[in-house]
Amino acid sequence: MITFYPGPSKIYPQVKKYLNEAFDSGILQMNHRSPAFMDLLKETIEIFKEKQGIPYEYEVFFTSSATEAWEILAQSVIGGRVQFLYNGAFGKKWFKYTVTNPAAEASTVIRGSRYKLDETIEKVELDPDANFYCAVQNETSNGTVIQNQFIEVLPSKSLRCFDITSSLGAQKIDFTEGDFWLASVQKGLGLPSGMGILICSPKGLKEAEKVNERNHYNSLNFIRENFKKYQTNYTPNILNIFLLNGISKEVETIEHIDQKLKQRAADLYAFFEKEGYFSLVKNELCRSQSVLAFEINPAQLSKLKNKANEHGILLGNGYGEWKENSFRIANFPAITDEETEQLKNFIKQTAHEIRS
Repeated sequence: MITFYPGPSKIYPQVKKYLNEAFDSGILQMNHRSPAFMDLLKETIEIFKEKQGIPYEYEVFFTSSATEAWEILAQSVIGGRVQFLYNGAFGKKWFKYTVTNPAAEASTVIRGSRYKLDETIEKVELDPDANFYCAVQNETSNGTVIQNQFIEVLPSKSLRCFDITSSLGAQKIDFTEGDFWLASVQKGLGLPSGMGILICSPKGLKEAEKVNERNHYNSLNFIRENFKKYQTNYTPNILNIFLLNGISKEVETIEHIDQKLKQRAADLYAFFEKEGYFSLVKNELCRSQSVLAFEINPAQLSKLKNKANEHGILLGNGYGEWKENSFRIANFPAITDEETEQLKNFIKQTAHEIRS
C-alpha cells in the first residue's frame, strides 16, 4: 500500500535499518540518566538543528506529542492577552484547549480570531496589545499555510507561537520569526508516531523563567533543566530519538528538501486541476506544499477512495467541516517521485469512471 495519508504518513524506509540497530545497540535498555542516552540526546539535537536550520541559540526539547506541547505552553508560558489566529480544525482545537485548560491563569484573556481559507493573516484584525499570538502555521485539515513572509506581520514585541506539525521536515521555516514552534514526528520527519518536538527561542525561555511555573511534571522549566544535562524529565521515547538521530544524518538539508517539495507540490496542483480536481484553497499564497486538499463531489468521494484502495493507494480523508467534500494528499519527503507518478497514473486512469 502506498500511503498519501497526511498523518501518520509514510515512514522513511531506512527506519527499518535503524530499528534493528537500536535493538542491537542496547540503547533501548538504557535509563535516561545514563551516559549512553545523554550522548545520544546531545548528538540528536545537534544534527537535527543543523539539518532543519534551527538557530544555534534556540533550544530543542522532546515531548510525547505536539498536543502535549500545547499543554506545556498553556500551563508554563502563555498569559496576559492572547490572540489565536485560525482557519481550520486544528487551530480551533488548540484555541479551545488553551481556553479550557485549568492551569491557565485566571487573569489571562484569550481571544480567537477566525479567518477565511483564502485570506492571509495580514487580513486579520490583530490585538495590538497582545502578549502572545498563536497559530497553526500549516493547517492539516484544509491544506492552508502561513508563509514565512506573512508571519512577519505579527508584532515582534509579542511572543509568537506556531504549530508546525505538517511543516517540520517538509518546509523551510524561518525560526527567528517565532518564539515557540511545536510539532510531532509522524509527518514531514518520516518517523513512527509517538514523539513531539518543542523548539524555543531565548526570548520565549526568558518568559518561562519569569512565569516560573513548576506545578507539573512537564513544566517547561523542569524540562529545560533536565535537557541542559542532556537528560529528560520523564522516561522518554528512546527509540524515536534514536530513529530521529539516524534519519537526520541521512536526509538532505531542509533547503534542498524545501525546493524539491515546492516544485512537486506545484506539479501536483497543476495535474489535479487538469484532471478536474480543484484545490480547496484558491489563493496560491495560502496553499500548503506538504498537505494538498482538493474539492470533490460528496457522491464521488467514497468511490474515489475505494477505487484507490483497490489500486494499493491510500488517500487522505477530508477533515472537520471539509470531511464530506474533500480529500487530502500528503507531499512529505519520505514519499518518492515514483510513488507520486503512480498516484497520477491512477487518477488519469479512473477520472472518467469516478465521475460516471
